[in-house]
Amino acid sequence: MLHWSLTFDIQKWQMEFSKNGRVKCWTLIERSTWQLLETEGVLTCPISAANDDPIFQDAYAWMKHSMASAGILAPEPGLTPWWCWVRCGENHPEPYIEDAEGLHDPVVLQLSVPAEQIVLSCFDLWHFVLNKCYVWASELDEQDFDRAMENAEEGSDAASKLQRRMQKSWSAVFELDQTAVDMGPFEAKSIQGCFWTLRLADVTAVIERDALTSHH
Repeated sequence: MLHWSLTFDIQKWQMEFSKNGRVKCWTLIERSTWQLLETEGVLTCPISAANDDPIFQDAYAWMKHSMASAGILAPEPGLTPWWCWVRCGENHPEPYIEDAEGLHDPVVLQLSVPAEQIVLSCFDLWHFVLNKCYVWASELDEQDFDRAMENAEEGSDAASKLQRRMQKSWSAVFELDQTAVDMGPFEAKSIQGCFWTLRLADVTAVIERDALTSHH
């Protein structure tokens, strides 16, 4: 049942943000990677290229599992998905210059990705996954979970059940119109995307870092 609901939410927003079956998005990469894409035509991202912080590794593993549950499978083992912006904020879909921090000689690729290949999620709710926090469905639900956590002994069956309950709650990151956790109006939500294969044929524009505007 959970997989059906997850797939429904993912497909719903694939359709909502697509035009002619494709989703417009932006990914930030280093120029050397862009040059490699120009040469190879198709790139996947090895898991060794992902942030090696355990916090990120656990969250990425959960995202990969969620993508697989929705039928969006990695083309081969040992990969991590490409991340992109579908909408940075209200009236500002493309990335800000601050998003390029930490990249050596970055460029932004504007892409048109087949809708069925991309999973959209709420950027702000994603931090609940990163920080291993419970995504509550109501104020009462939040209070109930907090009480249960206080009473559960570490390593107990009750604690394990609460961990599963927490992980199940993370599916809300794919419910872009959820309102239980106030992330502002839908039109202003920051929306990110994940996909497995970066294709030169999907690149519609290359934007230099200096052309990006500041968030401040």
